[in-house]
Amino acid sequence: MALQRFKIVSPKDGQSVDNVFETLLINLDHIISLKPIRMVVEEKLVKGYWIRTTNGKKYRAVEIPSELVILLNEDNVDISKQVLGVLSEDPTQVDLLN
Repeated sequence: MALQRFKIVSPKDGQSVDNVFETLLINLDHIISLKPIRMVVEEKLVKGYWIRTTNGKKYRAVEIPSELVILLNEDNVDISKQVLGVLSEDPTQVDLLN
């Protein structure tokens, strides 16, 4: 079992203005998805995480294990600065448009 500590927004108060935080141990083997999100916490916009587990439960976390943060940031590329070309040098693409 790969239990790790997460600090989540209490599910009871998920929609309320006042945030209640709980520490929760989650088995990493049961996490289906982990998505970075922005959340309002104490009237501030902060980085958070949307967690979905195999039993269908969903959690909003404000803290996750550092290993997972590193994994999420490995491919963090600012796509707005990339230039996306429509055509490449591949002759088959040029033939398709002619």
